Amino acid sequence: MFKHLSLLSLLLALIVPSNALAAKAGHVRHVEPTAEKSKGSCADDATWKVVTLGSVDPKTCFKTSDGGGVELQLNGDNSSIKIAENSVVFLDSLVEKNADGFYITKPHIQKGYIGFNVEKNKHNKVDFSTGTAAASIRGTNGFIGGDSLSFMASLESGKLAIFPTGQDSLAISQGETVIGREKFIILKLKSSGDMEFAKKLIDLLADTTKSIDELAAAAIAADQAFQEKLAEKKAAEQETQVAVDTTQKAEEVSSLKAPRISYTGYDSLRCVANVSITDVPKDTETIVQTLMDGTPISEVNVKNSSSKRLKLQSGVHEYEFVVENSAGRSSVQQTLGCYPLKPFSIKVFGLPHEHLQIPPPPPGVEDVIMETLQFQIRIPENDPNFLNRVLVRQDGTVILKETLSQIQNLDYQIPVELKRGHMNRFVIEAIHKSGYVVKTTKVYEVEK
Repeated sequence: MFKHLSLLSLLLALIVPSNALAAKAGHVRHVEPTAEKSKGSCADDATWKVVTLGSVDPKTCFKTSDGGGVELQLNGDNSSIKIAENSVVFLDSLVEKNADGFYITKPHIQKGYIGFNVEKNKHNKVDFSTGTAAASIRGTNGFIGGDSLSFMASLESGKLAIFPTGQDSLAISQGETVIGREKFIILKLKSSGDMEFAKKLIDLLADTTKSIDELAAAAIAADQAFQEKLAEKKAAEQETQVAVDTTQKAEEVSSLKAPRISYTGYDSLRCVANVSITDVPKDTETIVQTLMDGTPISEVNVKNSSSKRLKLQSGVHEYEFVVENSAGRSSVQQTLGCYPLKPFSIKVFGLPHEHLQIPPPPPGVEDVIMETLQFQIRIPENDPNFLNRVLVRQDGTVILKETLSQIQNLDYQIPVELKRGHMNRFVIEAIHKSGYVVKTTKVYEVEK
């Protein structure tokens, strides 16, 4: 399968302002030595320089060694990619505008792997391609990589569709990992999407003596061992924190305290989060800030300890609520879904009640009458992720039921079999995550 795989390319499509320079797709925001770059070539005899912070030019090759890494933030939002250690990545056409007006960044992985964290919105997508496969994601973070023989992709969140050349497509979602050689195997691993676990997985794939099934078993074992180490590390950190807290309580309390903030709940319909702010000193400037997916969206000043209702935005986002003064800061993070109550409709194509005159079939031919039930769910967000359930009944019997992540689009074309001499009644029901319910009916009356 991967006999001819020589590189792996990651295509990041992001909206950027119309006045953005076509030669810049983002910038280097963090470097872990040793990391080098070369203009125009990845050859060993190319002119290599130490990577520094700043904007990224097209046709630049990055090379990292043990412990090295380069993190790139892309224009348009907080989406980023991280080139891992022992990797060689060539950035070809950094910005390429497609027919839909998107700007595409193209890193080609020649060796190693890349981590990615791509924000989710209807204008933002990520496309991968290799010599033998293509893949597409939206609102996803995880990693992808491999070598001349092997392929791996792993998601902490989001979805990834993979299209191998000459094979059926497959898909992975949150918490899943796919590895491939002569075939692809999908694994449900707790460590999926973790960049530290990626190091373990890339080492396993480097062992060419193992079959793909043996590699799958080894990956499962590595996942279990990795989780055990994480648990041990967390326990040690908790013990350390207890010791630190005990020491702090024994010390003299400073005249100026850092405020504290805690999350107490939220209202998904009104789109507000409730927080409690304590230890606010009098006559000091204290700021409460809300960050959504890493971007500040609101800021207020408080003068005393109190409860606050902070505004959220529609959809599912990662929020951080921060309180800060000159003595220090405190924050709390929550993933919250906000679904304001908004009316929507279901458009059924054709007349609500259709009369069908269909001649009976010739003798000896089965009397089968087929129609296509076509409808469109029109929600304000125009995003199927805002739907909780779609249900279709034919004469009281459920013929289609989709919930949550099963709902992939808003347009439906369902082949249905009708009964002759009968009023075939279809009831279509859609439930928004806000709880708003819409029902509509379509009738096919077939004469005898």
